[in-house]
Amino acid sequence: MIKKVIVYQTLEDRGNPEKIERDGPFPCTRNNAWLGVGYYFWDTFKENAHWWGKECNNYDEGYVICKAECDYDEEKCFDLVSNTDHLLMLHNTFELMKSKGLANSNTTVSRVIEYLKTDLKIFNFSASRASGVNSKSVSSNFSSHLIFDNKKGKLKYLDLKPAIQLCFYSKSSLNLRNYKIVFPDQYIDGFLI
Repeated sequence: MIKKVIVYQTLEDRGNPEKIERDGPFPCTRNNAWLGVGYYFWDTFKENAHWWGKECNNYDEGYVICKAECDYDEEKCFDLVSNTDHLLMLHNTFELMKSKGLANSNTTVSRVIEYLKTDLKIFNFSASRASGVNSKSVSSNFSSHLIFDNKKGKLKYLDLKPAIQLCFYSKSSLNLRNYKIVFPDQYIDGFLI
């Protein structure tokens, strides 16, 4: 099934809105990019893009949020949020790597994905989708949750706006399109209003 999804990319504000809209989206090439090198977006919830810009980065000049659309296709996206077959594939690959002495408790998600791509050559996806457990604090101003239980000081809750990311491995993955700035207001509709 293919469905249209709205996604958001958070960037450091460098005072260059024209360049952002002309050349974006922009890849994350850091060696600790958790799903590998790619174009990272927040799935559906704009609040997560604000959370990333305000609480997770030290952007000296502030941050910019861009909105785009994509066609989520479960055949083309390695979905670690809602596809249990994909989770099982990641788990089994991790166990295989451990049995060969190639992985341990410090092995990252990106390392296992890279092994699927380069060693096993069975990674035929153009994007990955994941939600980091404990990445966003329940006490964050950007958190939205409903409580299941709070016995013995252990809060159990449903995250209503989980920090789900999509990592596109190319600018055209999943028909990524209509990239435009939606924050801050002074960059919308004509730049520097």
